[in-house]
Amino acid sequence: MNGKAVVLAATRTPFGRLGGALAALPATTLGAEAIRAALERAKVDRADVQHVIMGEVLQGGAGQAPARQASYKAGLAKTVTSETVNKVCASGMLAVALAARLIDSDDYRLVVAGGMESMSNAPYALPGARGGYRFGDGKLVDLMIHDGLWDFFFDVTMASQGAKVAAELGLTREMQDAFALESHQRATRAQQAGHLADEIVPLRVASKQKGKIVVDRVPTQVPPRVPVLAGGNGRSQSVWSHVPPDTMVPDPQKYSPFLDAKAHGEIPSTLVDRDEAVRTDASLEAMAKLPAIDKGGTVTAGNAPGVNDGAAALVLASPAYAKSQGLEPLATIVDHATAAWDPPYLALTPAMAAQLLLDRQGLSPGDIAVWEINEAFSAVTLSSMERLGIPHEKVNAQGGAVAMGHPIGASGARIVGTVIHQLRRRGGGLGVAAICSGGGQGDALLVRVD
Repeated sequence: MNGKAVVLAATRTPFGRLGGALAALPATTLGAEAIRAALERAKVDRADVQHVIMGEVLQGGAGQAPARQASYKAGLAKTVTSETVNKVCASGMLAVALAARLIDSDDYRLVVAGGMESMSNAPYALPGARGGYRFGDGKLVDLMIHDGLWDFFFDVTMASQGAKVAAELGLTREMQDAFALESHQRATRAQQAGHLADEIVPLRVASKQKGKIVVDRVPTQVPPRVPVLAGGNGRSQSVWSHVPPDTMVPDPQKYSPFLDAKAHGEIPSTLVDRDEAVRTDASLEAMAKLPAIDKGGTVTAGNAPGVNDGAAALVLASPAYAKSQGLEPLATIVDHATAAWDPPYLALTPAMAAQLLLDRQGLSPGDIAVWEINEAFSAVTLSSMERLGIPHEKVNAQGGAVAMGHPIGASGARIVGTVIHQLRRRGGGLGVAAICSGGGQGDALLVRVD
């Protein structure tokens, strides 16, 4: 990376509980809403968007090209290219890093990147059904667990591995519970202070029309914009001259998830404007009563994040584009690093990736004003703080995934946006977002706010 790409907006939906307020919305609809809101806050011409990259982990049953679906649902032009990436929990962060690299290379000037997940809508699979069952029972496989929460290499849940690694690192149940309590308390204070309004776009989920979101202005489909250089070199007819019949052009009315409040009058809906999982009444006493996920372990439903729905999106641009439009960037994407270790040791990889990032930039942990280290488990962030020598007061100041939730494809993009908004409130500086992912990998991204 050469650190040119700037961020013009960073938004996200609230994060919902499993089967909660957002459960009726598929991942691509959540992604479309995050994209729509980010572009609206960026104040850019949607016709200028060239590419969309979205992370999603649980793609089984999502349909072809989820990022393309989200792009279309958000009203972007059919000429906007897209790709979906899957690096488990780091998917959303990888999408942002890839977008920044495309802009750094001068291939693009305006890209939307982020992540989306509806864990409530993850389907079950029936392996072997294709060939038929000749004898014996079949088995339903929960793809939320199989594709998102299961250690392929050791055939156990990641929570089981998290408990074993926590024990090896000396992270007790009491330490993890205390950290989790602080996460809920910080998230509660951030909600009450209105700090999350910078990143969260409230949703009005239609009550009677399943899968629909009520908005004040439905995004119309942007007309296609043919690349400037297409069909040049003196050719008499461009390959872009094709005009499809109306029957072959998708009808936005059929797939748009948005309902126009003004056009349809009063539409019954539920306002969702905050993360559902945050517990304002969290206590150590209540957490101590929760059973461990595995017998003899230390990871519980209280000191690990829940199973959630949500999406996040950032608008990235070249400095030249931002200047030409008179737009003030929120931040600059400076660099990105990734690391890998033995698959069970998720707790080590965010610090590994962050150290690579700092070494490459000639920085120390003390040079970083804001840290966001995703709370895949409390033990992950505790371990990262210990290895990097960072005090807790500098990490996840607004709470983290244990409190807010962890829609796995979206969290990487969420913490990048959270870093940016915190840096802007404090007047600038450097920030690092770091995250682990299944398979034993870690990613870290460095941003600067001037």
